[in-house]
This record gives sequence, structure tokens and C-alpha cells, in this order.
Amino acid sequence: MTEPNLFALPPGVDFPAELVEGLLSRMVGQPPEALARVSLIVNTQRMRRRVTECLQAKGALLMPRLMLVTEAAALARIALPRPISPLRRRLELSVLLDGLLATGSTQFPRTALYDLADSLASLMEEMQGEGVTPNRIAALDVANHSAHWARTQAFLGIVSEALRDGAPDAEAVLRHAVTRLTEDWATTPPADPVILAGSTASRGTTALLMQAIARLPTGAVVLPGYDFDTPDRVWDGMEDALTAEDHPQFRFRRVMDLLGCGPGEIRAWTDTPPPDADRNKLISLSLRPAPITDQWLTEGPELPDLLPATGGLTLVEAPGERAEAIAIALILREAAGGRQK
Repeated sequence: MTEPNLFALPPGVDFPAELVEGLLSRMVGQPPEALARVSLIVNTQRMRRRVTECLQAKGALLMPRLMLVTEAAALARIALPRPISPLRRRLELSVLLDGLLATGSTQFPRTALYDLADSLASLMEEMQGEGVTPNRIAALDVANHSAHWARTQAFLGIVSEALRDGAPDAEAVLRHAVTRLTEDWATTPPADPVILAGSTASRGTTALLMQAIARLPTGAVVLPGYDFDTPDRVWDGMEDALTAEDHPQFRFRRVMDLLGCGPGEIRAWTDTPPPDADRNKLISLSLRPAPITDQWLTEGPELPDLLPATGGLTLVEAPGERAEAIAIALILREAAGGRQK
């Protein structure tokens, strides 16, 4: 199997700006219309706006085909079923839940009908996006939670009944399209570049799309905030999701596993260094997974001067978790509004 086209940008860089820089550097020497043949898939509407602004700042040029991950079904060029509207799905679930309440097999306030329908609709969307059927969940061994599981089974029955009507959610349509894309590209890869940038493969359908694009001869996947300072032995220690899933780099380990590659095969998208490489090294070490935080003692003395690395940092001593979460949210909002990282 050929090496996947997997790239990354380090924490702290302006991801949209560097994404554009790397793209344009790869277009050097090609005719102007070559950029218009590039399909660039990003993960959020904000990212699409920023990439557009960065491209426009470069002057007159033809724009690539910019789309969101949720719009990637357009690449399949096949007839797709029309997804059910979210409101209709929730109203139908409300009717089914009302019928369940009337049977007396489970108890919940009638005023919670729509809230429950909303939760079930979200569950259905996630199940379809991950390719998980109600039967697969029903087959789980949960003998130690039999009473709670009996109530859960009643709600799963609602999900099964709702799915039998043949109207898929948008997530199911997208997964079907991505599955077809993967099959078609395996035999007939596209001649023009396809790039997926900014995603961490946290959703099953996106992970499938990333695998398909990374294996294309003209494809590229660009990971955001990838820690190039993490040693191989730390990556190796992230194989256990129970101890490593809360680590911010764990998703990238999963991407490597899906593509059958290691950290040495992830290349830098551009040569631009992070704005504070020493701070990145400090944060990389401080965020080591819990089982190996003893490495603070062995590797800490090797860190660069901490005074410049911590310059501009603010210590927030919150009285509780709620205040801490609010402070973090406000800081992130301010940073996003100011286009900082």
C-alpha cells in the first residue's frame, strides 16, 4: 500500500492562512485554471469564510471548489435520496413516543415529548453517520444494568420503527455517498486534486472520507494542530482509548491507525514554524497522558527557557468548575473573534 498523503500544521499557526499558502505553493508553475479544478473540503462554515478571505487577499485568481464536509456528497455524482427534514423527523418521533407513553411500559412527562424526540433524532443521526444499526445496539451485553436497559430497549424500538419508513437522515445520505466515493475512487481515482483540511476524524463518515482522500494519488489530508514534538513512544502509548482518549492528540493517533501509518509519515503542509515553538514544547510535555506524566521529571530539564515560553500567559484561579468553564469559553470566544489561536 502506498504511503498516505497525510499532512499537518502545528498548534499556534493561522491554519486557514497556512492552508492557502501550502495550496498555492503547490500550484506554482501550473496554469491559472488548475486552481479552479481543486476540490477543497473544510469542516466548518467559519473555516470556509476564512479560506475564501485568504485566497482573495492573494489578488486575482480562480477560486478552488470550496465545500464543507457535509456537502461532500456532491462529489459522488450519483442519485441520492432526499433526506428527511429535521423538523419532520422530530414530529414523527413525538407521535411514536406519545404512543409509547400510552402503553404504560415506560414513564416520562408528556411535556418532555419534544425534548425526548430531539434527543432520539440526534441519536439516530449519529447512528446512521457511524453505520450502527439498532440491532447492533440491542445485541450489547448489559446484564448488570437490566432495569435501565429494558427502558432503553423501548426507546430503541422507537428508533427502529422510525428508520423503517425508508426516509434517511442527512447523515445517512452523506455516509452512503462517501461509501460510493470510496468504492469508485479505488478503481477510478479523480485526475484533479482533492484536499480535506481541518478535520480530526471525530465522526465516522468523515473518517471514511479522510481515508479515501489520503489514499488518492492527487489527494491530501491536512490535520490541524498536530503536535510534531510528541515522541514516538508517546504515540505508541495512545493505543488504549481508556487511558488516552482524553488527550488532545488522540484523534490523530486514530487517523494513523485507520491509514496504517505512523507519526513519521505525517509531513508538514508548509515550512512556517509556529509563533512560539518553545511554548509548544512546554505544552506538549505538560499534556502527556496520565500514565506517563513521570516524563515531566526526565524531560522537563531539557525544555528551553521557560520565561519566554510562558510570556503573556495568564493564570486563572477559578472558584469552581463552572467558573473555570465560563472563563475558558469567554477566552476562546475572544480568540475566535480576533482570529487568534
